[in-house]
Amino acid sequence: MESNKSLLLEKANLIVKEAEKLGATQTEVSITFSNTALTRLANSIIDQNVVDKRSLVSIHLYFNQRKGSVRFEVFDDSSLVEAVKAAAKIAKVSPENKDFKSLPTPRPYSEALADINLIDTSTVNATPEKRAEYSETIITTAHDIDSRIKAVAGAISNSSIELVIVNNLGIEAYEAGTRANVNVTILAEDDSEETAGWCQDIRRGFGDLKIHEVAEIAATKASQGFGMKLLDAGDYELVLEPAAVGGFGFFLAFYAFSARAYQDYLSFLRDRIGEKIFSDKFSLWDNSLDNRFARPTTFDSEGYPKSRLDLVSDGVVKNIAYDSLTAAKDDVESTGHNAKFMGRSLPVPQHMIVQEGDSNVEEMISETKNGILVTHFHYQNTVDPTKGMYTGLTRDGAWYIKNGEIQHPLKTLRYTDAAPRFFGEIDLVGKYSDLVTSGAIVPPMKLPSFRITGSTAE
Repeated sequence: MESNKSLLLEKANLIVKEAEKLGATQTEVSITFSNTALTRLANSIIDQNVVDKRSLVSIHLYFNQRKGSVRFEVFDDSSLVEAVKAAAKIAKVSPENKDFKSLPTPRPYSEALADINLIDTSTVNATPEKRAEYSETIITTAHDIDSRIKAVAGAISNSSIELVIVNNLGIEAYEAGTRANVNVTILAEDDSEETAGWCQDIRRGFGDLKIHEVAEIAATKASQGFGMKLLDAGDYELVLEPAAVGGFGFFLAFYAFSARAYQDYLSFLRDRIGEKIFSDKFSLWDNSLDNRFARPTTFDSEGYPKSRLDLVSDGVVKNIAYDSLTAAKDDVESTGHNAKFMGRSLPVPQHMIVQEGDSNVEEMISETKNGILVTHFHYQNTVDPTKGMYTGLTRDGAWYIKNGEIQHPLKTLRYTDAAPRFFGEIDLVGKYSDLVTSGAIVPPMKLPSFRITGSTAE
């Protein structure tokens, strides 16, 4: 992978100098070079093969406590200069943010960085032919599972990224990395019913993707999905596969453990740090330096060095995540968790890890008297963040369990429940899966009580 570090730093420093000419008191620049190649499957054929190469520049200028930001995808010097001027105009008509004190200054990096290699050559060198070979394996494997398999859909991708973050206070951060992904949804059909099965694997190395296993799991779930029945609303035991556990991660990160949500009185953890809220089987931390992640990161979106942050230990809430703005407001140090996405800038733990146990899904099923096995959720959203209340739907496979045995698949279910309640007691925690099915490192879990509020006839 060819490095563009010198070029990216040159462009970033050009922007900083132009901002200084306009009188900006502080300037932050991030520039990303990304290269993503994707092969998409539909109806058991390859229907799309694309490559997306782009440069993305973000500029944040401060005139004391007034801020102006621009984000764009042009890279010539004259356009960069014009963008700085546009950001300055925005800043000068923006209201003051009384909470803003300063962008971060340079900090030492963790020794753990010496053990991290963010680039995998198999991802950098992956070809359309190799993605086509993987596609053929997926399609063949799926159709061999069951004659009722109707269609294979999904995507295989490999990407590389380079990122620099520079500010006028001395931050000059650079990293490059790779990421590979395969996700598959497989449809099966008989004379009266259509079912779906899903699986995913996310790796740093394209050559490490478990293609055959992903296809086999998704196809097996689809073939075992016939005979779906409705389920009455109520409280049930719940067996969560890792992807389903990971589905709660975003909401906990965004609405519970973010200092922004905490300061805005949206977090259900408000004034409860140090309390035992969750089961003593639940320990959670954030560590972007963990080499098991497909994309470890060495610094946050402000260029502040990353480090491990313990969030929950044996059910006791320990910390929340800060960036420079929220840390200044609470007169504490940033934890290095700034994230800029969807037009917002706020602290979010993005590399969450739940402590594994010694159980497995099979044991969890055998220990369930009246419950549900869930593959994963979708259309999840917050109902009341101050209570940790979320809602969502099951997807691509849920089964009813009675007296330790799976009885039949279920039609789509809706849950509405509060995280402090359903994570308040945990029966069993499993070991980590060989597959990486979500953005978090999480094991399967068995919960004694989870609230189902509806079921669809479709």
